[in-house]
Amino acid sequence: MATISVRPIIIRLLLLILALAGFGALSWLVVRSAIGDAVMNAVARTPDLPSEDKLRWADLATGLSESDPLSHLGRGGAYLSVATEEQNEQFLATALAELREATKMNPEDYRTWLAFGRALDRAGLQNEARQALESSIKLAPSHFEPRWALGNHLLRKGERDAAFAHFRQALAGRQSALPLVFDYAWDSFNGDGRAIASALELNGESRSQMIALLVGRNRYADAMSIWRETANHSPAEAQQVSIALFYAGQMAAAYEVWNSVQMPDRPTPDTGSLLSNGSFESQLMLDAKTPFLTWRIGPMGGVKVSVDRKAPTDGNQALRIGFDVRENVPQTFFAQTVAVKPSTTYQLSYSVKTEELIGWSMLTLEAIDAADAGRLRATNAPLPNKTTEWKQEQVKFTSTAKTEAVTIRFQRQPCPDPPCLLTGRALFDGFKLTEVAK
Repeated sequence: MATISVRPIIIRLLLLILALAGFGALSWLVVRSAIGDAVMNAVARTPDLPSEDKLRWADLATGLSESDPLSHLGRGGAYLSVATEEQNEQFLATALAELREATKMNPEDYRTWLAFGRALDRAGLQNEARQALESSIKLAPSHFEPRWALGNHLLRKGERDAAFAHFRQALAGRQSALPLVFDYAWDSFNGDGRAIASALELNGESRSQMIALLVGRNRYADAMSIWRETANHSPAEAQQVSIALFYAGQMAAAYEVWNSVQMPDRPTPDTGSLLSNGSFESQLMLDAKTPFLTWRIGPMGGVKVSVDRKAPTDGNQALRIGFDVRENVPQTFFAQTVAVKPSTTYQLSYSVKTEELIGWSMLTLEAIDAADAGRLRATNAPLPNKTTEWKQEQVKFTSTAKTEAVTIRFQRQPCPDPPCLLTGRALFDGFKLTEVAK
């Protein structure tokens, strides 16, 4: 009778048990690591978490995944954040230890060197901080954060030129940071616009944005000097700078910039007038951003702007404004700005009619100094509360010695007390602005 050996079966069973045990241990490690990562991500994404809870959860996450360098990176970052908030040197020491361990475990990750460098900088270990931040840049030379961190580190050490060399490279990857870098440059170069331009070495739209930022700090001469010495501006650049100058009240400079480049569909003055599209024959655009020679019509509650082709006085259509306003607010219904000469007399003419107009405040057509209405305001009689036929009106005014541009606008002042009803319609046509011969 043949016998069957059970020895091979036992060996196979033992091997299977060992394999299952190993797989179970590996699975548990994977699960622990996954849980640790999830906890650390939750901590990072909850900035308003109380400091005590932030550290408790960071400790738990690292305990679950001690072999994961990202866990040590996260714990170090959490302790650094709390140490900075609470000025706690013990927490800072923990952050340094965790981040140092992260760099040892994963020396090829720029994020670990970046965080370690920031912690060293916070601890006053400047030489080590610089080395760590430079290691981060070597691993990620095109990333914004390492360049930004090292630039800040160098600027605090007084190495201004080296700092801005890194700021320039940081901006190459993130142009949206220009306002922040500009603030640093403003302080570092004491508001010297030309020195700032030299330090940042910007081109194209970034350079135009910098010029606009200089305008915002009232450095008009520097802004214009930098603009003029650069050729081949794009329409977008001219628009950005001219609008900044326009709203700063620098009308002559704004017009120079706006007029210095070839723009598609640039508006031009009508024949025999300084205004453009005075008879509203060309298309009107709501909320137009063009500063000059364009009717600016913004969205307004209770106001409907359209063209009327029933019986215009000049051309094929007139401008029609319908009112159903109940709010007591000032409103400008349309406006156009044009460049003019100082100390010169002008005449504005136009046609207007009303339909069932009822208003509890005055509706007026006026010419004002575009930079300062207190210098010049020429106003015609308010529109009457009734229905009228077309009537031609004229307004004569003389620009002041400081006037560089005038704005023609139709507007409404609020009532002394609410409510402030305005209903009906007003139609306009045939606007012309001419210089009066002496």
